[in-house]
Amino acid sequence: MDFFNKSEQAILLAAKNIIVGYSGGADSTLALFATNEFLKSHDQASKLTALYVDHQMQTNSTAWLKHCEAFCGKHNIAFKCQKAEIKQSGQGFEAAARTARQIIFNTYDKNSVIILGHHKDDQVETVFFRVLRGTGLKGLSGIPRHTKTNGKDLLRPLLHIGKAEILQFIKEAQLDFIEDESNQDNSYSRNFLRNKVIPLITERWPGAKKNTARMANLLSKQSKLYHQFLTNKLQSVCDDDGLLLDKLSTLDYFERAELIRIWLDQQSFASPNESQMKELEKSFFQSRQDANPTIKFYREDAQKTGVILSKTNNYLIAEELNE
Repeated sequence: MDFFNKSEQAILLAAKNIIVGYSGGADSTLALFATNEFLKSHDQASKLTALYVDHQMQTNSTAWLKHCEAFCGKHNIAFKCQKAEIKQSGQGFEAAARTARQIIFNTYDKNSVIILGHHKDDQVETVFFRVLRGTGLKGLSGIPRHTKTNGKDLLRPLLHIGKAEILQFIKEAQLDFIEDESNQDNSYSRNFLRNKVIPLITERWPGAKKNTARMANLLSKQSKLYHQFLTNKLQSVCDDDGLLLDKLSTLDYFERAELIRIWLDQQSFASPNESQMKELEKSFFQSRQDANPTIKFYREDAQKTGVILSKTNNYLIAEELNE
C-alpha cells in the first residue's frame, strides 16, 4: 500500500528532520512504520525520530513509554520522549492536550516535517464534532492532509484509510501496539461521538462515514476556491503598510471580516473568532474617526502567533503580541 503521495514523498526526501507523533496505538504505529519503511527505501531513515508525548495524566503512561521505546529499538528508529504540561484553563482536556502537543511541535526547526496518524474515521468524527459546535465552510472541510504550521510541514498520510483497514494492515505486518482504555470513556466528547452516536448513524445509513469523508474532501476544494477569490480581492484593499480602512469600510461586514482573517492568516497571526471580530468591527469601523483603538487576541492551541491590531492614519496594522 502506498501511504505517501508523490508530493508528500518529495517533502519527506527534502526534509532535514522527520518527527512522527507516536503514542504506541495502532494509528501512530502504522504511521511510524510506513514512514520508516519509505525512508529506509531511500537510505534516509537516520533523519526519522519517533516522538512520544507524555501527558502525565494516564496511569499507564510509564508502561506505554516502555512499549514505544522497545518498539523503536526493535525497528532501529530514534526515540524521544517529551513531557507535556496540560493547562486546561477553561477548555476541555482533549483541547488542552492538543495545545500542549502543538507547543512541543513548535520547538522543532522550520524545515522539519511532523507526521500524525489521523485516519478517515477521525475525519468523520471531526466533521460531526464541528457541526455540533457550529462551523463554516473551512470547518466542514475537516482535517487537512497537508498543512504548514509555523513553517513546518504537517502530514497525515493515513487520512484516506479507515480504522478497520489500519488494524488489518497492523495484523498482517505483525506490529505490536497498545490499546488506550480511555478511548472507551464516553465522558470525552469525541469518544461519545465515536462509540455512541456514529455507530447509530451508520446502522441506519451504512454509507454515512464514506459520504461524510467525501463531503469533507469536496468542501475542502470549494473552500480553496473561495479562499483564492478572497485572496485576489484582498489585493485591492491593502498595500505593504497594512489594510486600508476606507476601502474596507465600503464592504459589508461579512466580506470585511473574511478579508481580515485571510490577511492575518497570511502573516501567520491568530485569526479572531466571531465575538472578537464583532469587537474589532465596533472598535475600528463604528468608532469615531479620531479614535485610536487597540485589540489583542491569540489562539489557545498555539498554532498561530498572537496579534495586536491598531489604527495608524488610514491603516489597520498588525503586530506580533509578545506577552
